[in-house]
Amino acid sequence: MGKETCELCGYRIEPGAVEKHHTVPTKITEQAGMPESISVILCSKCHREVHTWYSENVFDMTYDSQTKRFKQKSMVEMVKEYEAAYRVFAAYKKVKRQKV
Repeated sequence: MGKETCELCGYRIEPGAVEKHHTVPTKITEQAGMPESISVILCSKCHREVHTWYSENVFDMTYDSQTKRFKQKSMVEMVKEYEAAYRVFAAYKKVKRQKV
């Protein structure tokens, strides 16, 4: 059986060593009552990096200028937040990959 390729960095991986990553965590899509998000095949390094990226760039609170307070985002807003964060991370990895 041939090797698979990390969808972010292009690294060739043995089939048993690939990691499936949901662009939006399953618990978020379940709570939002939405179908499971798109999944991608990643190497372990990119998988760790994307989760670090999420922890640094995805926020579950938003500022309400009307009440001048922070409020919890809805699950639908969180889905959009994760989708946007993944798109930005994937674009970053694509640029980085092209420079190599």
